[in-house]
Amino acid sequence: MSKYRLAVFDWNGTLLNDLSLVYASVQKIFRVYKLTPPTLEQYCNEISADFMQFYWSHGMPQYVTKDDLNKIRQDFFTLHWNNVFLNNDVYAILGFIIGRGLNISITSGEESSVLEERMKQFSLKPLFDLVRGSAWNKEVVLKETLQYFNILPSEAVYIDDTFDGITAAKNVGMDTIGFTGGYNSRERILVANPNFIIDSLDEIIRLSIFNS
Repeated sequence: MSKYRLAVFDWNGTLLNDLSLVYASVQKIFRVYKLTPPTLEQYCNEISADFMQFYWSHGMPQYVTKDDLNKIRQDFFTLHWNNVFLNNDVYAILGFIIGRGLNISITSGEESSVLEERMKQFSLKPLFDLVRGSAWNKEVVLKETLQYFNILPSEAVYIDDTFDGITAAKNVGMDTIGFTGGYNSRERILVANPNFIIDSLDEIIRLSIFNS
């Protein structure tokens, strides 16, 4: 019997294997502004929730806004939408956790409308007890999620592929699982000091925290 009552997942880079598409959109953005794109390694080591700092540090003009970049990103995503799939073993992992008696939810910075469509595309929505998109401040949304389920932070675990997401969950008091196969590099994930670290999602099944 697990000590947890809730497992919260990030979406982009964690359940959805979209790093290649995201990085291609970054390259597109830099080309639109006639700038040399940073390398994939630079992106994985430097990108954060405050993504404008990343773009400015690589020469993006200060007059460029988040809306400008998001418009290019969304147009690019629309053109290449069908080239992105779930990470391996997602259905098996979710089934495993549900089978241990836990609720499962998503807290994601992805636009709520986009996340909704993707959940339908992969027939995932019926599996989740709560889905929160447009979570620009994950710390706030994670607190609201705990209140929704009426549980303590110590009764929940958060799985994310970014330094910022892991840090937000730790600030709330939740245990964290850092996934190294997404947006941030393994080194950056380690800096966030998650309680557990996995290199592939199927390692979740072998974690003792879900089998105790």
